[in-house]
Amino acid sequence: FHFRYYPPQYLQNNICKMASPELQSKVNQLTSKIQGDVSKVIDEIERYKLRPMGREMYACIVACYDKAGKSGRQDQIDRCTQQCQIPYQKAGAVTQQEIGNFQNRLNRAMMQCNDDAQGMITPDMQHDARKMQKVEDSLLRCIEGVITKSRDGLGPMKSRIESQLS
Repeated sequence: FHFRYYPPQYLQNNICKMASPELQSKVNQLTSKIQGDVSKVIDEIERYKLRPMGREMYACIVACYDKAGKSGRQDQIDRCTQQCQIPYQKAGAVTQQEIGNFQNRLNRAMMQCNDDAQGMITPDMQHDARKMQKVEDSLLRCIEGVITKSRDGLGPMKSRIESQLS
């Protein structure tokens, strides 16, 4: 399995349209930080849980062929090898589901930050740098809070995944 986390595209596609270069830079730093944290968790799960399960799966498959020898039927080998793959496939599905749920929660929270910032803007503000800076400051505080809360959720996510893989 190859698990991939994608940073919140909603941020790059929407928030950065109205944002100053400074805000864009800060948002990019925050999303890079969470992306690195998520990648670290995924890598640990893959190395310490999924790889050993993958090895067990292949050892089981080899045992299916050894057991069948030269006289076993192909359908018996197929059933045996399919049974060997089930735990690994379930583990991959559990991991992918948790990562997807995490990403969805993060994206929804980022969308809420953006919606809140958009709701603060009035037509007269768009050409007033001081007022726009207040909106950007509010948006950045919201995003920082979302990233912090999401980072705090990585440990529990990892625990949920690992508990289902044991």
